[in-house]
Amino acid sequence: MTKKAVDLLKDRPSQAILSLSIPIILLNILKGGFNIVDMFWLGRLGKDFLAGVSASVFMVWAVNGLTALVTVGIIAGVSRNIGEGRIETAKSNCMRALELTFLLGAACTIVLFPLINPLVDMIKLDTPTRTAGIEYLQIMMAACVISFTMSSLHSILIAWGDTRTPVVVEIITFIFNIAASPVLMFGWWIFPRMETRGAAVATVASYLIASLLYLGIIIRNKWIRLARTGDEIKFTRYITLGCPVALSSMFFSFIYFFIAKVTAIFGSGAIGAMGIGHKIESFTYFIAHGFASGLSTFVGRNIGAKLEERTFEASIFSFKAVCLVTAVFSLVSIIFAKEFVGIFNTDPDLLHHGVRYLWFVMPAEIIQCGGIVFENGTFAGSGYTKPSFYVAMPIIFARIPLSWFLAVKLGLGANGVWLTIALTMLLTNGIFCVLYRQKKWIKTKI
Repeated sequence: MTKKAVDLLKDRPSQAILSLSIPIILLNILKGGFNIVDMFWLGRLGKDFLAGVSASVFMVWAVNGLTALVTVGIIAGVSRNIGEGRIETAKSNCMRALELTFLLGAACTIVLFPLINPLVDMIKLDTPTRTAGIEYLQIMMAACVISFTMSSLHSILIAWGDTRTPVVVEIITFIFNIAASPVLMFGWWIFPRMETRGAAVATVASYLIASLLYLGIIIRNKWIRLARTGDEIKFTRYITLGCPVALSSMFFSFIYFFIAKVTAIFGSGAIGAMGIGHKIESFTYFIAHGFASGLSTFVGRNIGAKLEERTFEASIFSFKAVCLVTAVFSLVSIIFAKEFVGIFNTDPDLLHHGVRYLWFVMPAEIIQCGGIVFENGTFAGSGYTKPSFYVAMPIIFARIPLSWFLAVKLGLGANGVWLTIALTMLLTNGIFCVLYRQKKWIKTKI
């Protein structure tokens, strides 16, 4: 007996959100597992390898943030098309989005690949650490089309309300990554020792497998069509919808190059600790972005059907659920900070900085994750994406002088960097909470 599919327009908002979000949360955890597996094995290679990838991975994050140029339009536009009953237009918009995805991915590789060495050199890392970071980035930047395509295909499934099938796909690719990473990194069996390049190759291969599986699912369900209907979302509208979120995400990640430059003053242990800290706090992001992704589909569908009141109920439910879970995890991670950091590496200097990173940053995670629900869920689903740029950008750029001032000028050391991260998280997402209450997002037109 098959389980009845959730009705996003009739079922209780809380029931619909949980049905959509729980599979996405599981999916996010599996995706995060890609990086956690890499970090675990990199820690076995040594502190320099761990620090090299920790310092350079922000460029990967920045590029991945650009996928929002397409994915925001997919979720907001396609889900609204479905809510309006324009099914053929929704299918055509999916194809339109994939065309734009390919162009953007290719452009990113062409533009950014030559910049890898200069960008890494800005951080002024030790030679072994620098080499490890560059080798990792070369593989990841060459594969932008693959990572972009995977994100867009996944967003198409979410827009159509299928959040369960991607979990199966991710389990398959996660198992592949677990098996492939150490084999390629350490040169087991017939493979040469590739170290950080092996971690990148395993991740890219996993992305390719996921993309092929997603595409097969989409074609089987006939959620895409080659023929035009004449009223598709224009490329320029995809860009204007996604640009604020993409730029905010990209610069948020890119700024970490400069944050890493300040952090590097205090040694590779501090750099490695920042990378490990991100992996630990990422659990709360998995929860927040899972709820936000489900909420964005729900909001788009219900606004399209002119059922605005349901979007308010769903938003508040998601906000409260995320804040509760985040508060519990933050408390646990603070109490057991040393044990959490020690999973990745037990170097005394790295442990020292990693523990303090969690002490400073985790208390701010509650409001951070609540803001993510509104920004990436309610706002993204309604197409109200401008706050992601004009609110977040100034605060993001303020991290550079503030981290230097607190860490170097006031002599707080790496703790000054951790404090900067916490304070800016609180300010940015506190403003998002205020903007939600102003209700301008409900009037946005696609």
